[in-house]
Formats: sequence, C-alpha cells, structure tokens
Amino acid sequence: MNILKSILFISSLFLLANCQNKDNQVFLLGSGIGINNPALAVNDIDAAVKYYSDTLGFRTGRVKPNGEYKGILSSSINFSDAASFEIISISDSADQNDIPDFISNFLAEHEGIHHYALSSSSADSTFMWLSSQGFEMDSVKSFRSSEVSDGWSRDDGALNRKSLDFAQVNQKGFLPGFIEKSDFDYAIINEQWRTYYSYWRMYRTQPNGVVGISAIKIAVSDLNFAIDTFNEMGLEPIEIKDNIARFSLFKNQELHLLSSLSDQKVADFLTKRGDGVFAIRFEVENLDSTISYLQSGLPDNALGYEQGSVHISPEYAYGVQLEFVQEPEEQGQLAAMLSFNGELDSRAKDHASNVYIKYCALCHGNNREGYAADNAPSLKSKSLLATSMNNNFMRYTIQFGRANTAMAGYLDSQGGPLEHIDIEVLLKWLYEEAGVEEAIDPSREPVYGDISLGANIYSEKCAACHGSKGEGVTAPALGNPMLLATATDHFLRYAIAEGRDGTPMLAFKDSLSDDELDAVTAFLRSRASGWDVPEPSTVTVPSPEEYILNPNGEDPEFSLREGKFVSSEQVDKAMKEGKKMIIMDARSEVAWRQTHIPGSFPVPYYEDPENFIHDIPNDGTQIVIYCACPHAASLRVMSTLTRYGYENVSIIDEGILIWAQMGFPVRNGK
Repeated sequence: MNILKSILFISSLFLLANCQNKDNQVFLLGSGIGINNPALAVNDIDAAVKYYSDTLGFRTGRVKPNGEYKGILSSSINFSDAASFEIISISDSADQNDIPDFISNFLAEHEGIHHYALSSSSADSTFMWLSSQGFEMDSVKSFRSSEVSDGWSRDDGALNRKSLDFAQVNQKGFLPGFIEKSDFDYAIINEQWRTYYSYWRMYRTQPNGVVGISAIKIAVSDLNFAIDTFNEMGLEPIEIKDNIARFSLFKNQELHLLSSLSDQKVADFLTKRGDGVFAIRFEVENLDSTISYLQSGLPDNALGYEQGSVHISPEYAYGVQLEFVQEPEEQGQLAAMLSFNGELDSRAKDHASNVYIKYCALCHGNNREGYAADNAPSLKSKSLLATSMNNNFMRYTIQFGRANTAMAGYLDSQGGPLEHIDIEVLLKWLYEEAGVEEAIDPSREPVYGDISLGANIYSEKCAACHGSKGEGVTAPALGNPMLLATATDHFLRYAIAEGRDGTPMLAFKDSLSDDELDAVTAFLRSRASGWDVPEPSTVTVPSPEEYILNPNGEDPEFSLREGKFVSSEQVDKAMKEGKKMIIMDARSEVAWRQTHIPGSFPVPYYEDPENFIHDIPNDGTQIVIYCACPHAASLRVMSTLTRYGYENVSIIDEGILIWAQMGFPVRNGK
C-alpha cells in the first residue's frame, strides 16, 4: 500500500470511529451522482444502437472504442439526471487476448446487462472504505473515456476516468462497479443541481420522453445475503417488502434487489442467468405520450402494462426489461419552472415574476418602470433589452452587480440568492414582458473618436444626470468598471444615439453629429481604467515577442486553490513586484478590447489553437489565464495548454469582471 493509500486508509478509519452508520453512503460514494452506465452487452452493436434509437426512441451516441476495456465498442445514452446507459459489444477487429473474459463469456451465452456502476466522487476513497469493510477489491484503474480532443477543450489529455470493481465481481453478479469522472466538479454539480439538471433537461431530450433512470433492478438468488452485503457496503434499505429491498442512491434514484419470490419473470431470469441486472426503470415526462410512442414501433406482445407503468419485455430490448413510469410531479414542476427553451410557460413566468418582485422591484419598480430607487434603469426599455439580448451585458449585471452602487451581485457564487438558471429564466421573462422578440445586435467593432471632444460633450450634456465623474446622480453610473467591462463600444453608442424609451434618457442622434457620438463613446471607453486617468490607456494587441512580462524578473510564487486557481490579489501583487509571467485572456478579442488586464493578450477559447499555440512560450514561465465566467472559458484554455505540455498554468479565480470591481488595473485596446 503506497503512502497516499495509507493516509486515506487511516483517514477512513478515523472517520469511521466518529460517524454513525447512516453516513456510510458518504464514504462509499462521496458526492457521486447516481447510476452510471449500466452496460448492455450485445453481439451486433450497430443493429442494437439503431433499434434503441429508431424503435425505442433513445438518443444514442456514436459507436466508438470503449475507454475502459480494450477490444470493446460502446455507444452511450445520457439523461437529464446525469445517469447514463451504455450499449457495448466486441469489436470485429479486436485481438481476442485483449477482450475481458467476463464480457466474452457472457456474450457467448446471453445478451443483456452484465455489469453496472455507481458514481463515486473519489474511487480511491471508495476503495479505502470498502477495504476497511472487509471487501476484497481490485485496484483502482485509470483510463480515458474517449479519444483526445482537438482544439480548445476542457480535455487536458489526461486519463479522465477511474473505475473500481470487487475482486469477486464474476462470482457475485449483483455487485456494482464504481466510476469516478475526474473532469467532473461533483461539489459544484451538487450545490447547483437545479441549474445542471435544468440545462441537461433542455439539451438531453429523448424522443421517447425519458428524462432519467429512477431505478436499477437486480435479481438475486439470496435476498438476505444481498441485503447484508449492500448494508456492509454502506447503503441502507429504505424499504423491504414483498421480497423486494429498495436502497436510496442519489436524489430519487433507487437500487432494488428482487428475489425469485417477487415475480415469476425474476425467477425465470435467475434460473437462466443467475444474479444480475433484471430491469432498468426510467422516468418519463408524460407516460401517455411515451406509451403512444412505444406502441407505434413495437408489437402488442412486446409491451406489458401495470398501474402507473409500462414495460418492454427483455426479448424486445436485448435481454433487459425496460420499465417506464411517470416522473414525480414536483420534478416536472421544477423542470417547467426553470426551462427557458421557447416561450416560458405559466410556471416559469410565475417563478420569474416572483424573483423580480422579491429582488428587483424595490429599485426597478413593480412594473419594471425604473427609477424607483438608486437611479435603477427601466427594465421595460426595448432599447436596453434588445441591444443586450445576444450578449452578456444584462446577464453579467445581474450575476456580478455594480460595485459601489446599490446593484448587488445576485449569483450564488457572489453571495447572492440565485443560481445561473434562475437568472436565465428572469432574463427571458424580462424580454417577453417588454415584447422584445428580436435582438438588436450593435457592431462589436471598436469606436474611435476625439476623446477630448467627447469629454467636453459629456460635461455639457451628460454630467448633470450621470455625474461629473460618472458616479450617477439621477441616472445610472457610467464610470462603473463593471458596466464598461461588459458594454461594447457600439452598445454605448446606440444608447447615446437612440436613448432609452420610456426613460428620461434622450436620443442624441439628432443633436449630435456622428463624429460627436463617436467622441462621447470613445471618451467613456477611455474611462475603463479610471475616471481620473490623465491619458487614455489604449494599447494594441501584444506581439508574441511581448507575451512574457518582465522577462528578467523572478518567477511568482502563487498559492493555488485546488491546484488551479490563483486569487486576483496575488496576481496584482506579482504584477506590481515585476514578476515574470504570461497573462492570457480567454475571451474574444472584442472583449479584450473593451477591458483587459494590462499586458495580457487575447487567446479566444473557441479558435483553433494551432493558429497561435506555437507563439506561446513553453519554457516553464508562469502562465495566468482569465475570462469573465469566471472559469468556463479559462478552464478550456488551461486544459488545452496542459494537453500541449505546458506547465505552471493557473486561472485567476475571480475573473476579469471582479478584478475590475476590486479596483485592480485594467486597460482597453485597439
């Protein structure tokens, strides 16, 4: 046992001594997210995938090499509840010596689900826990789930999965394996489950209406022994009744143990196959619609009906019984309340309206008219809403707020009460309530103008309402670093030229010339670095020769959170001390031009890295990356650099928007 495993083992024993049995599932699965990849073994994967797709209505993935087992092909089906289902087969070109015996032996006699896995947030901790409980375990196995990605990606090229099996897996067919996805942030997914579930629900739709797996059903020859085994593993039954034991897994997912006395079909299954996965139970959005879909493609004898459910017999599903039940009402209500695909339904509108009244109406007015308090702008203005519909201006305003104003940041990661999904639904509601059907997309190109002229015009025509230093008097503060970091030049120019309908903000397009409008816009952009800067700090995109800042300086010594994230304070301090480093902006070049950290250069996360990867020094110099999200784009760039062999890479934890709000230096660029 190596040092790491020894430490984990001692830690697990300490925890065991201080924890009640009800917490054992935490040791077993950590913050894992339920059922993972019940593997349906078939002889002809192309035919099975086509059947599951065309006839049964599942959205199957492409057939590709399975990362865990050599010589095996697989196709995955992913569901809204983070559960997955996998179809596997032996590749025709596989070396027979590479094929796992338990798969080839199984397929020689059967088709069906031979093995399944539960999600663990730490396969190593699961190993330690089960070993401490007296189970004989195989070693933790690391592997990749797919081929290495091309282009910018969160795939860093490393082994991104860990698996763990019982040593006696072939003798005890009811035992699960365990899978850890190393590229998953389990803590964040659990903390923001409403957001993740809602997005997955919108984009992992299944033609048959399935939204998740609610239960995996295991046939066992000795029910009492199986119950004791799962208890020792760390799962506790929530009910034992009618020769069925139910265990809770994740959210409303369950694992069921079925004895031969529970059902004749189970008894027949045990006689033919022995212990193993008998059935998968799926939750559906609308059971009647699912039944109609299945009836349209299957013969009558393929389907069985019970009160509140329908099932497909194993002979019509490649050896496993597929069951479909109506999802819980509260789950469906949650999904409807947080869906912003298409027009909002009544539940989503009610949710957004309640969010608005609770958090926004005090300043923006009960009817979104604005100026109820603290110069909060009208949220009925089509000019404002239409020009921000296809960009992040409104989104970031709500998420991060406006420093030194009454507008707080409402995103939970900023200490606010809302998740990402709540803000998206609120935005969609604001657009619908204002009758904004189409976006107005101002150009993303920079606006150039006479800054001195713009300063004079601002003083004459704008300062009375917006403040002599952009602090806001009876109108929003234009000198706010967050506003200037999120508003493009043409967004600002449009507001100046067209005004804001339904507000005191006049349209200046008839009283100012185009050159004067450009001048005011350029003046406001020049204030991104601070209202009192003596000279505009506009710079051009650095050349590769300028990428390394302070090339003769010492290397910074950062303390990283989770080995990845460096605080804004540390980076600002390193810059002031002249430390040697490279600073990369993972956003678009347009966003870099609006506001960026001095010395940084844009490396948009969505462009082909081959276009410029060879210009980025790979000599061990500390690389710091940032975006606005604050991690989504920068993580993709960081992972891609890691895949290309770069070391000493970190991400500014707070992102550029909070950096600006904290008063650290920013520039705008050409």
